Amino acid sequence: MSTKRPVLLLPRWANQLWPLLLGVLVAAMGSWIVGDFSRPLSDGNDTDQYEYVGYYFAKNLSLWPFPQLNLLNNQSFYPYGLNQALLPWGFERDYWYATAYRLFDGPGPYLQYYYVLSLVVSALGTYWLLQKRFGWLKATVAGLIVSVFNFYALYKFPVHLNVCVAHWTVLCIVATYCLLHDILNKRPVSLPFVLGWMLLHVLSLGLELGYVAGFALTFTTLAIPVLGWSLYQQYPVVQQWPALLMNYGRRQWQHRAWFIGGLITLLLIGIWLYVPLTLQIALTAWQFDFAATPTAPLWSHPARLFIPYLLGFDTLGLPYQQWLRDSFESFGQGSPGLYLTLLAGLGLWQTRHRVALWLPVVLMLLLCLLYHPVLLPTLKVFPWFSFNRHGGRASLVYPVLLVLLALPLRLPRHRPGLLALGLVILLMLSEWRHGFLLRTYLPTLIVSDDVLRYCAVVRQQPGEAVLDFPFCAVGADGTGMAEGLCPHYDAQNAVFTFRRFYDKKAVGQYFGRLHPDQIQPFLRDGWPRLLKPGYVFTKPDWQFLDQFLRTNNFAGINLYPDLLSPAQVAQFYRRYGPPIAQTHFPAAGRVVFLPLKNLPKT
Repeated sequence: MSTKRPVLLLPRWANQLWPLLLGVLVAAMGSWIVGDFSRPLSDGNDTDQYEYVGYYFAKNLSLWPFPQLNLLNNQSFYPYGLNQALLPWGFERDYWYATAYRLFDGPGPYLQYYYVLSLVVSALGTYWLLQKRFGWLKATVAGLIVSVFNFYALYKFPVHLNVCVAHWTVLCIVATYCLLHDILNKRPVSLPFVLGWMLLHVLSLGLELGYVAGFALTFTTLAIPVLGWSLYQQYPVVQQWPALLMNYGRRQWQHRAWFIGGLITLLLIGIWLYVPLTLQIALTAWQFDFAATPTAPLWSHPARLFIPYLLGFDTLGLPYQQWLRDSFESFGQGSPGLYLTLLAGLGLWQTRHRVALWLPVVLMLLLCLLYHPVLLPTLKVFPWFSFNRHGGRASLVYPVLLVLLALPLRLPRHRPGLLALGLVILLMLSEWRHGFLLRTYLPTLIVSDDVLRYCAVVRQQPGEAVLDFPFCAVGADGTGMAEGLCPHYDAQNAVFTFRRFYDKKAVGQYFGRLHPDQIQPFLRDGWPRLLKPGYVFTKPDWQFLDQFLRTNNFAGINLYPDLLSPAQVAQFYRRYGPPIAQTHFPAAGRVVFLPLKNLPKT
């Protein structure tokens, strides 16, 4: 049965103007959320991690004969070194940062612009894909929902930038649905569209590998059997498929040669940029055996789909975690908006007999909603989700999937139905207003001029590395915590990232996942004892530290007086002299720099 029905069409002049207005609106709303474009992002926590990965990428990428990263080095965990494969990569973001870093000679507000651009691409790409199939109004609303009204992603900026930038994944899922829609309705599919669809898969590899790109690949994996079944129904003689494909390609090339050639070129460039890096990181990461490392039961209750973004009823107003007993990570988790859940339910009901159209969407929703990394690791049947630690992060794609279920929704013919739909639309506008305005009250934190001046002093000192004391060598999976390698986690998990401003090696580092073997050198040398809060160094301790600093050509020490006892601070000053610079790092507090020009002689 065909789903063809009248759609709302714009006049030809408005067809060109409306996308421009939509793009300007989304860019303005995104800029309102960002707020400050003057300096690099920094909050002393996860926000700094993504800035740091861009810096690391810029320093360690080689492009010839194909892109590859220097992963085995001692730029952190200095001087012991380790494999850096488990950093939170986002290759497109990292290319963007690295290019700007080189063009403008150092760090800058590059990720703020990247984030706004991501929102615009999500909105306009979704509009362009859906406008001819479902009309400009549905396409516009869908574009807004998957960009500025995806509240889970909106509240993830900037602290979890890796899971709030999802433009190519969004467009890949939408394009796969459009392909399925067209084939089921026996509409012609152009070769440029197929090539563009393939290109979106490649571009998705430029996003976060473990949480974002995988959702695009998963949806396509679920849709391909349905696409194959539909094509088989229309062309049951399999022996004719090669000839049909040849004729199809020849006809398309005759009419769109330049367009097809351009898309093939972009596809090859995308493959060159992303596939080698994806394989390098994936193959390296899979070499680590985490079987002995306990998996945290971080999951999200499916009932969160029904939480509205309304004052007094959102997760700030009611203790849902107390009731649901799941693992709540951030505002918006599990909830795309009650209005969207209702619209998706209505759309699914109206198309309930068209199983092939909604089956991949519903299957993916179920895999995400039921995911529990310990009890029911549904997503881990796919290799790209091997390191997926938190079920709540699938919330990123819930708005996209529910939009797809809601798209075929037809207007009710009777007054009660129209009234009910009107109430849902009123709920939608109310949730949009509350969720967005609430987010505008949260400031975007950036690095201060005082921190930059401090780092400039450190950068000028001779030496290869800087010792943060105390430092933090830890994984979010808990590796290093029980061993005593991060006594001040909340204050110090990101202090190593400030090396992007002074360009020297660091002893500590935070990873989302860290293998126990990688911390063994710290344990061998007795660092947990030296890092123990309040511990006063003995003469052998000072001899070890002097030798460690001298042998490994340290420029100095970032000392954190707020995290040490007065006796410890006095010991360091007597040993290495007074500080030459001081500032406040976010979260870590006061930091002073002790140069090692007065390092005691052996």
